[in-house]
Amino acid sequence: MSLEAGKIHGLVGENGAGKSTLINIICGLIPADEGSLEINGLPFTPKTRRQSISAGVALASQELSLIDNLSVSENVFLAHLPQNGFIIDTQKTHRHTRKLMKALGAEDIHPEARIATLSLAQKQQVELAKALSMPEAHCQLLVLDEPTSALTEFQASQLHEILRERANNGLSILYVSHRLEDVLNVCDEVSVLRDGAIEFTEDTSSVSSEDLIKSMSGKDLLESLNENRSERGSLRLRVNQFRSDIFPEPINLECYSAEILGIAGLAGSGRSELLHSMFGLAKGTSGTVNFCEEGREIEIRSVEDAVLHGVALVPEDRKTQGIFTTKPITLNVTIAGLSRLSSVLSPVLPKREIEVSERLIDRLKIKCEGALQQIDRLSGGNQQKVMISRWMECNTGVWLLDEPTRGVDVASKLAIHNQLRKLRDEGAAMIIVSSELEELTALCDRILVLSKKRHVDTFERGQWDQESLLKAAFSEHLEQTSD
Repeated sequence: MSLEAGKIHGLVGENGAGKSTLINIICGLIPADEGSLEINGLPFTPKTRRQSISAGVALASQELSLIDNLSVSENVFLAHLPQNGFIIDTQKTHRHTRKLMKALGAEDIHPEARIATLSLAQKQQVELAKALSMPEAHCQLLVLDEPTSALTEFQASQLHEILRERANNGLSILYVSHRLEDVLNVCDEVSVLRDGAIEFTEDTSSVSSEDLIKSMSGKDLLESLNENRSERGSLRLRVNQFRSDIFPEPINLECYSAEILGIAGLAGSGRSELLHSMFGLAKGTSGTVNFCEEGREIEIRSVEDAVLHGVALVPEDRKTQGIFTTKPITLNVTIAGLSRLSSVLSPVLPKREIEVSERLIDRLKIKCEGALQQIDRLSGGNQQKVMISRWMECNTGVWLLDEPTRGVDVASKLAIHNQLRKLRDEGAAMIIVSSELEELTALCDRILVLSKKRHVDTFERGQWDQESLLKAAFSEHLEQTSD
């Protein structure tokens, strides 16, 4: 594969195809077994990330490489902190950070804010700013791994404008993404990686998303995301007059069995915080979150209450909020239902643990070497499937899913969507947060819209289109501007 100066080269492939491995080799994070790399016709054999940076390779990683207890500006310029003599030029780092954040449409992120206080979408914007901070005169190649996975469409368009400007100035860009429409819109050419080999490389003007899907998976995309379904069932979750320090006005919502309720909104609108509140994670609240069954309503005051009554949370950031790194798939799959695998004589029955894990691995088509494989060794998409499978043995009746297909390839996304529909049709109540409006309109029966942490509208299937959803999501911002 070759990347030309001044062009944006897309790289797509299913989870496990080898995209991250290739990126890690280029960026000096793991060594190549054989073959060669060249930059500007000169041999390039980075053995460390520092050597790769010295050669002009900038990276924005999908698995964020930020340091939580440092500030935004310190993270952005960590590899090349500007100095005034022997002292770090703090004013300069803050000034440049503000400029980068404004270009990315993230003016609300303060240079002195600690990374640990930011949302996942904000962290991704900082990761992008970090990659873009390399001086243009030095930067030879910009590598972006799933750069828009946690961004809204507006934020993604801001990034794409920057990339096009950088490419016009002669920079080579490798753009890795599962969002095929983004790849086709922003990239000049695209390569498909399948089972560790390049299937083809073509100009994006000559291929369609269907062509890419067929090449990635070896089959046509047969299933439609939209389908008819039966009516919703009884009430399963009620949020009544819920307030907290985050939500200035009461939030009210209801979710029924055999229903998928979507939550839409811009980054920072309170989508994730609302899910966390329903799972019993919020502090200093008023109002109630009630689990409903057979005419009874039971208040959820804590995580223990939520799990006891069959409420599951699949968080947005699987790396820091979900998976148990360095542990096997068995533990990660069964952790929520360990009590079901125990006996009088043994806290956990290993044989039963493996049996349950293997059944769920097969059900969700998780690509792995076996149930005892370390979860860190799986691709991001397969880790996401593990996160969902974790709750399938727990009699879960209410699912709270935050970006359930973040960083997942098209085939895996369809598999997850079909699994979620199956759970819904079996009677589960599901509340889904997604930055992709296409995902919400494909999956959901109703969509609730938040704007600046206020509930501004709810749409029934058949009432919405992307324009009306976006208008609602921007409504509080536009009112503030007009005021």
